Amino acid sequence: MGMYTELIFGAELKKGTPNEVIEALRYMLRETETKPTNFPLPDGRCEWLFCGGSYYFAVNEAVNKMWFDDISKSWHLSTRSNIKNYEQEIQTFLEWIKPYIDGGSGGRDMYAIVIYEEQDEPTVYYLHDAS
Repeated sequence: MGMYTELIFGAELKKGTPNEVIEALRYMLRETETKPTNFPLPDGRCEWLFCGGSYYFAVNEAVNKMWFDDISKSWHLSTRSNIKNYEQEIQTFLEWIKPYIDGGSGGRDMYAIVIYEEQDEPTVYYLHDAS
Protein backbone atom coordinates (compact mmCIF):
# COMPACT_ATOMS: atom_id res chain seq x y z
CA MET A 1 0.00 0.00 0.00
CA GLY A 2 2.82 2.45 0.65
CA MET A 3 3.28 5.08 3.29
CA TYR A 4 2.52 8.76 3.43
CA THR A 5 4.74 11.84 3.44
CA GLU A 6 3.48 15.10 4.92
CA LEU A 7 4.22 18.50 3.39
CA ILE A 8 3.82 21.70 5.36
CA PHE A 9 4.52 24.67 3.09
CA GLY A 10 4.31 28.42 3.67
CA ALA A 11 5.83 31.23 1.64
CA GLU A 12 5.42 34.65 0.13
CA LEU A 13 5.97 34.52 -3.60
CA LYS A 14 8.06 37.11 -5.44
CA LYS A 15 6.33 40.14 -6.86
CA GLY A 16 5.87 39.53 -10.54
CA THR A 17 5.61 35.75 -10.21
CA PRO A 18 4.45 34.68 -13.68
CA ASN A 19 0.72 34.19 -14.11
CA GLU A 20 1.26 30.62 -15.34
CA VAL A 21 2.77 29.78 -11.93
CA ILE A 22 -0.19 31.33 -10.11
CA GLU A 23 -2.65 29.51 -12.38
CA ALA A 24 -0.85 26.18 -11.83
CA LEU A 25 -1.05 26.69 -8.05
CA ARG A 26 -4.73 27.66 -8.25
CA TYR A 27 -5.38 24.44 -10.19
CA MET A 28 -3.44 22.35 -7.65
CA LEU A 29 -5.45 23.98 -4.84
CA ARG A 30 -8.69 23.15 -6.69
CA GLU A 31 -9.60 26.84 -6.94
CA THR A 32 -10.17 26.20 -10.65
CA GLU A 33 -11.13 23.05 -12.51
CA THR A 34 -9.34 24.02 -15.69
CA LYS A 35 -5.87 22.55 -15.98
CA PRO A 36 -3.51 25.13 -17.49
CA THR A 37 -2.42 24.14 -21.00
CA ASN A 38 1.22 24.70 -20.03
CA PHE A 39 1.04 22.98 -16.62
CA PRO A 40 4.70 23.05 -15.50
CA LEU A 41 4.85 19.91 -13.35
CA PRO A 42 4.77 16.26 -14.44
CA ASP A 43 1.30 15.01 -15.31
CA GLY A 44 -0.47 12.91 -12.74
CA ARG A 45 0.16 12.98 -9.03
CA CYS A 46 1.69 16.48 -8.69
CA GLU A 47 -1.67 17.89 -9.68
CA TRP A 48 -3.31 16.86 -6.39
CA LEU A 49 -0.35 17.37 -4.08
CA PHE A 50 -2.32 19.77 -1.85
CA CYS A 51 -5.43 17.59 -1.54
CA GLY A 52 -4.29 14.43 0.24
CA GLY A 53 -4.83 13.42 3.84
CA SER A 54 -4.09 10.37 5.99
CA TYR A 55 -5.06 9.46 9.53
CA TYR A 56 -1.43 8.62 10.23
CA PHE A 57 -0.78 12.35 10.77
CA ALA A 58 -2.39 14.66 13.31
CA VAL A 59 -3.88 16.84 10.56
CA ASN A 60 -5.67 14.24 8.47
CA GLU A 61 -7.48 16.61 6.13
CA ALA A 62 -5.65 18.89 3.71
CA VAL A 63 -5.62 22.55 4.69
CA ASN A 64 -4.56 25.15 2.15
CA LYS A 65 -4.95 28.77 1.22
CA MET A 66 -3.52 31.12 -1.36
CA TRP A 67 -4.18 34.85 -1.38
CA PHE A 68 -2.96 38.09 -2.90
CA ASP A 69 -1.96 40.58 -0.22
CA ASP A 70 -2.79 44.18 -1.12
CA ILE A 71 -0.12 45.58 1.22
CA SER A 72 2.85 43.49 0.08
CA LYS A 73 1.47 43.26 -3.49
CA SER A 74 2.40 39.60 -3.62
CA TRP A 75 0.87 36.13 -3.48
CA HIS A 76 1.08 34.01 -0.33
CA LEU A 77 0.65 30.24 -0.15
CA SER A 78 0.07 28.12 2.96
CA THR A 79 -0.60 24.37 2.78
CA ARG A 80 -0.57 21.22 4.86
CA SER A 81 -1.26 17.88 3.26
CA ASN A 82 0.16 14.41 2.81
CA ILE A 83 0.41 11.96 -0.04
CA LYS A 84 2.07 8.70 -0.97
CA ASN A 85 5.19 10.33 -2.41
CA TYR A 86 5.93 7.48 -4.83
CA GLU A 87 7.52 9.58 -7.56
CA GLN A 88 9.08 12.27 -5.34
CA GLU A 89 6.23 14.63 -6.20
CA ILE A 90 6.91 16.72 -3.09
CA GLN A 91 10.57 17.23 -3.95
CA THR A 92 9.66 17.99 -7.59
CA PHE A 93 7.21 20.65 -6.42
CA LEU A 94 9.72 22.18 -3.98
CA GLU A 95 12.40 22.42 -6.69
CA TRP A 96 9.92 24.00 -9.10
CA ILE A 97 8.51 26.60 -6.68
CA LYS A 98 11.78 27.65 -4.98
CA PRO A 99 12.85 30.23 -7.62
CA TYR A 100 9.52 32.03 -7.09
CA ILE A 101 9.74 32.24 -3.28
CA ASP A 102 10.52 35.66 -1.84
CA GLY A 103 10.37 34.74 1.82
CA GLY A 104 9.49 32.14 4.39
CA SER A 105 9.70 32.11 8.19
CA GLY A 106 12.60 33.06 10.43
CA GLY A 107 16.06 34.38 9.66
CA ARG A 108 16.80 31.64 7.12
CA ASP A 109 13.37 31.85 5.47
CA MET A 110 12.05 28.35 6.16
CA TYR A 111 9.41 27.49 3.58
CA ALA A 112 8.74 23.76 3.90
CA ILE A 113 8.76 20.87 6.33
CA VAL A 114 8.57 17.33 4.96
CA ILE A 115 8.27 14.17 7.05
CA TYR A 116 7.85 10.57 6.01
CA GLU A 117 5.49 8.47 8.10
CA GLU A 118 8.24 6.58 9.93
CA GLN A 119 10.89 9.32 10.21
CA ASP A 120 11.93 10.60 13.62
CA GLU A 121 12.93 14.05 12.35
CA PRO A 122 11.53 16.09 9.46
CA THR A 123 13.50 17.58 6.59
CA VAL A 124 13.30 21.37 6.77
CA TYR A 125 13.75 23.52 3.65
CA TYR A 126 15.26 27.00 3.86
CA LEU A 127 16.03 29.68 1.27
CA HIS A 128 19.33 30.50 3.01
CA ASP A 129 22.06 28.22 4.33
CA ALA A 130 23.09 28.38 7.99
CA SER A 131 25.92 30.80 8.70
